[in-house]
Amino acid sequence: MIAKITRGSRAGDIGAYLHGPGKANEHVYYDATGEKHSGGQVIGSNIGAEGQTDPARWVPELRAAQQTRPEITKSVWQASLRNTANDRVLSNDEWAEVAQSFAEKMGFENHPWVAVRHGADHVHIVVSRVDYEGNVWHGRNDRRQAQTVCQQLERAHGLEVAARRKTGPKRTVTQVRTVQRRKAALSTLRRPAVAEARSRPPGQDEARPRPVERTREEQQKAVREAVAKKLAARKAMTVAERSRSETLPDTTPRPGRGPRR
Repeated sequence: MIAKITRGSRAGDIGAYLHGPGKANEHVYYDATGEKHSGGQVIGSNIGAEGQTDPARWVPELRAAQQTRPEITKSVWQASLRNTANDRVLSNDEWAEVAQSFAEKMGFENHPWVAVRHGADHVHIVVSRVDYEGNVWHGRNDRRQAQTVCQQLERAHGLEVAARRKTGPKRTVTQVRTVQRRKAALSTLRRPAVAEARSRPPGQDEARPRPVERTREEQQKAVREAVAKKLAARKAMTVAERSRSETLPDTTPRPGRGPRR
């Protein structure tokens, strides 16, 4: 099960999309009993909206909660839960259980939410990040949390474990370069040992004692020292070039003056 998360500000626009036929009738589907549906249907909620096919029946509830904190931007949180292609088609009751568990594990017990199904393999859970008392659900690391919850739901409902992407923050350019320098320094430390091992005749390894392996802390310390030496050498080279440029005589010819005789 994969969770795709988005945030928005207009609950009415999201409701109109979920209950409509879609841009290319992609919201027309057949459920587990073979019944055809066109547009979304609420199959679970905590505001008594089950069975509704009109967003006007539940959107005002989300708006009422949003109005308690109008300064909060993107106060509508939406997650699309999708099964893998090899999973069975879940019934509305099964999807309702999945949505209920997902909402509770994500921390939406006191926030108005609805689960709209408009496809055979997925549902949309729409939540107001602001509850009726003005409390805000901030949802830090919500994508990582949603993946963890999906894994729990897969095990609980006997669904196939879906492949997942990494959700950690991307490294900055400085972090990437630091990692590259450390790897280069580590490879420099290992290169002489590898060359020495290759130059030994066969059978010599058994006669000579094996070197003591470094601990992880010792390796990290050696890498830091090697990186520091490289940076110091580069800095010294820069200072030397700067001092050299300052001590060189100025040989630029000046206008109006010829060479001395």
